Amino acid sequence: MLSIRPLPRRKRALWGAALVALLGNGPVAAPVQMNLAQADALAAQALAVRQPSLAYDLSKGLLQADPKNPRAHYYQAMALAQAKAYGPAERKAALAYWHSNTEEQRFESANLAAQLAFADARLTGSQFWLRRAVDHAPDEVARARTVSAFKNVRARNPLRFDLRFSATPSDNVNNGASSPLNVIDGVPVVGTLSPSAQALSGVITTVKAALSYRLAQGEGRETRLRARVNTRRIKITDSVPGLSGSDLSSTTAELGVSQYLRGGRETVTWKFDVDGGRVWYGGDPLYDFARLGVQRYQRLGKRVLLSFGVNAEEQQDEANRGADATVLGGFAALGLDLSGGGRLGFQLQYRDTDSNGINRSSQQWTGVASYQMGRAIGPARMEFSLGASTLDFNHYSVGFITVPGGRKDESIFGGVTATFEDWGYMGFVPTVSVTTEKSDSNISRFDVAETSLTLGIRSEF
Repeated sequence: MLSIRPLPRRKRALWGAALVALLGNGPVAAPVQMNLAQADALAAQALAVRQPSLAYDLSKGLLQADPKNPRAHYYQAMALAQAKAYGPAERKAALAYWHSNTEEQRFESANLAAQLAFADARLTGSQFWLRRAVDHAPDEVARARTVSAFKNVRARNPLRFDLRFSATPSDNVNNGASSPLNVIDGVPVVGTLSPSAQALSGVITTVKAALSYRLAQGEGRETRLRARVNTRRIKITDSVPGLSGSDLSSTTAELGVSQYLRGGRETVTWKFDVDGGRVWYGGDPLYDFARLGVQRYQRLGKRVLLSFGVNAEEQQDEANRGADATVLGGFAALGLDLSGGGRLGFQLQYRDTDSNGINRSSQQWTGVASYQMGRAIGPARMEFSLGASTLDFNHYSVGFITVPGGRKDESIFGGVTATFEDWGYMGFVPTVSVTTEKSDSNISRFDVAETSLTLGIRSEF
C-alpha cells in the first residue's frame, strides 16, 4: 500500500529517534545502519513530518536495491510534491504506476499523478490519469469519486476533445435498390438499374473527432471555438466493375463558434452556433456550407428535459454551380428520466431543402422514440429505438422522364444498442448496435432495405 499513514505512537517514537540520528543535532550527523524495510518505514515517516529531502534520499537507496520498487518511486513523487516540483513529481508518480504490483498501488499512483498534473495546471494530463485511476478503483464508491473528480477537472479545462470510432458490416453500403428493375408509378416504362445502383455489401468505417477550446467564460455564459472532422470510409465486398469503396467515401470538416447562456439555477440553457466547412465525396469537393443555429434546453422538474432548436444552412455546390441550396431545419425533443434509472426519449425533426438544382428540393419529417433500460441485462445495458421518416420531392425527374406528382419515400427504422460498461478501458466502453431500415418509394430505385451491425467505442463519462 502506497498511502502515507501516521505510525502508532510507540513506533513513531522509535522512528523519531532514528530521524534525530539521521538529521543530527549539529553540523555532523551520526551514521545509522538500517535494512531495506527500516529505510522504507523511515522514508514514509519523513514524509509524514514533512522532511522531503530525507525521504527522497532514503528512496534513492531503495531504488539502488530495486530500480522497479513502486513504493520508492511513490515516496520520491511525494517528496517532490512537498517541494512543489510538480512536473518531476508527476513523472515519478508515473513510474510508481508502471511498476506497481497491485491494483491498489496502481489506483493510488494514478490518483497522485492526476493531483500533481492538476497542481501544475496541466488539466488534460490530470484527466488522463483520472481515467487510468478509474480502471483500478477498489470499489464502486472509489470509482464514483474518481469519475466525479474527472468531471470537475473537465469543467475547469478550456480544452475538450471527443473521439469516436465504429465499424459497420452492412448489406447495403451504397443505399442501393432492392431490385434490379427501375419502376416509376404512373409511368408505363420499366428500366434496368446498373449493378452499382443496386444494394452492395461491405463495411463502413467511421471516425469522428471533435475539439473545442473555451475562449471566454463569465457568469452564466461561455464561448467555445470548435473544430470537427468526420470521415466515412467504405469497403465493398461485392465486385462491381468501375466502382470502388473510395467512390462512396466521404469526409466533412467544419470550424465554428458556440455561445452558451445559462439561466437561473442553470435550468435553462441557450446555445447559439455559427459554423462553416466543406464536404468531400469520392475524394472530390462536394459542397461548402455556412450554418447558423439556436437551441434551447430546459429542465421541467427533476426528471424531464425539453429541448428544441432551429438552424439555417447555405450550401454552395462545388460539383454543379447551379445546384446551390438553402436548408432550413428544426427539432423538438423530450427526455424523461424513469424512477428505475431508465430513460425515455422522443424527438421530431423537420428539414426543408430549397434549390434550383435538379432533384434537390425536398421536405423531410422524421420521428424517433427511444428507451434506455435502467438495469443491465447480463453484461450489457440496452437501448432501443424506433422511428419513421417521410421524404417528399415536389418535382423529380429520372433522365428525361418527369415523375408524376414528384418522388415520395416512406421509411421505418429501428435499432438495438448494447453497451458493455464492465468491459471498459480508461472510461471507454465497447458498444454493439444492430439496426434495420426499410424504405418504400414510388420510384423502385429508392425501395431500399438495409440491415447492419455496428461495433463502436464511446466514452462512458
